[in-house]
Amino acid sequence: MTETLVAVMIVALGLASASPLVIQASYAVRRGRDHYVATTIALATLERARNLDVGLLPLLDESNRRVDHQGNAADDGQFRRSVAVQPGSPGAGLTTVTVTVEILDRRRGVFLGEQQRVAMAFTSY
Repeated sequence: MTETLVAVMIVALGLASASPLVIQASYAVRRGRDHYVATTIALATLERARNLDVGLLPLLDESNRRVDHQGNAADDGQFRRSVAVQPGSPGAGLTTVTVTVEILDRRRGVFLGEQQRVAMAFTSY
């Protein structure tokens, strides 16, 4: 009986000491997923830009719009998207569209600067 109690205590101590590692691993997996989703949102925005005439690209310009995991506007979105359109950059006849997607820190509930940025240059033929 005593041996069983000691064995149970050893297992309990082992599990208790491993729980912070499990929590950290879970947080890392969520952060990785959030970065993947942020990149997907940025790429989808650039894909939408590809379907527009170069002269209409400035219509995509937006700053700090909260979006959900699908890139749709949402007041409680976990992401914040900004689109910068720069005509004449990097050279004449080119327009650069830069999409920045910030990721909400789930622990603190604020945006702390983690982000994904994707850019593409467009031209007309």
